[in-house]
Amino acid sequence: MSAPAAEAERFDAVQAALRCASCGGQRRYAPATALLTCESCGSASEIIDTGALEARRELAFDPNGRDDEPPEVDHAHRCDACGGEVVFVGRAVSDRCPYCDGPVVLHGGHAHYLPSGIIPFRVEKAQAEALVMDWIARRWAAPGELPHRVAEGHIAAVYAPFWTFDAVKAISYTARKRVGSGKNARWRAVRGETTLRLDDTIIAASDHVTPAIRDGIMHGFHPDLLKSYLPDYLAGFAAELHGQKVSDGLAAMKRDVEVLVEKRIRRDIGAGRISGIRYRARVHGVRFRRVLLPLWIHHYSYRGTPMRVVVSGIDGRSFGQRPYSTAKLMAYSAAFVIPAFVFGMFGGAALAP
Repeated sequence: MSAPAAEAERFDAVQAALRCASCGGQRRYAPATALLTCESCGSASEIIDTGALEARRELAFDPNGRDDEPPEVDHAHRCDACGGEVVFVGRAVSDRCPYCDGPVVLHGGHAHYLPSGIIPFRVEKAQAEALVMDWIARRWAAPGELPHRVAEGHIAAVYAPFWTFDAVKAISYTARKRVGSGKNARWRAVRGETTLRLDDTIIAASDHVTPAIRDGIMHGFHPDLLKSYLPDYLAGFAAELHGQKVSDGLAAMKRDVEVLVEKRIRRDIGAGRISGIRYRARVHGVRFRRVLLPLWIHHYSYRGTPMRVVVSGIDGRSFGQRPYSTAKLMAYSAAFVIPAFVFGMFGGAALAP
């Protein structure tokens, strides 16, 4: 059997397994109940997951071994606008890209790596929509029409790929520290060694998830929420699967934790003015997981500019893009500047001898 034929047969088998035993309708995962629920008759069934403990296990990375297992091949929908690739398990719930809202078309030959585990959606669609509107309502200096424009948009769900990394960074550094005060102040060369330990550091494995989005909604990671990578949890949702090797994820982590490395060095040197930090870091003890994490992405347009608000499907934390009202910014500025000017004029005069 050819590879495309085998893929089609596997896809058909998954689709058949997700059909309702009572009426033959399509079932989808329901975040509120964590059950597979039939869209036609409403009957629900529990998901049998015997591998949750295995999904939480971290894998050791051998830098001297083969970088990765060969990727699998699967069907996918590719976005014509941003190039993103997502798979739909169960009924294809949309013909739009959940990341950028562009059109998607089905194609074959998508290479990906199997995730270690998945945290299923815990936030329902209606709840996510309410959280978006609440986030918008709390934006300062926002245009008055913004809530209306956001309400005209629509929300999409996607499981996005992430890494979790444990690692130890052994750091050797040099720097200059300002010591003394007044005429006795001088710069002194310092050097030393310190260690940075990383535990379940979350790194996005998709160009569609920026560090700002990750830091805005992914506060902490709870491995106890991980489940097995089963079609049941993906039923009715889009998912972008892992397409990176472990070395790609480590390179992204290295860039991402540079700030943490510098903070660790400053802490090791101690208080005071520090400049000219240079360091070398050796990484060892790397352990990792490939995981899929749930995101709700609300797309809206403001005066022709597409924007989005992202909601964590785990705990509802929200972060996004928003416009500012020029008139409100000017008003806020005046509210601070004018009192300061008046105080300077009259308060200063009152205090003059």
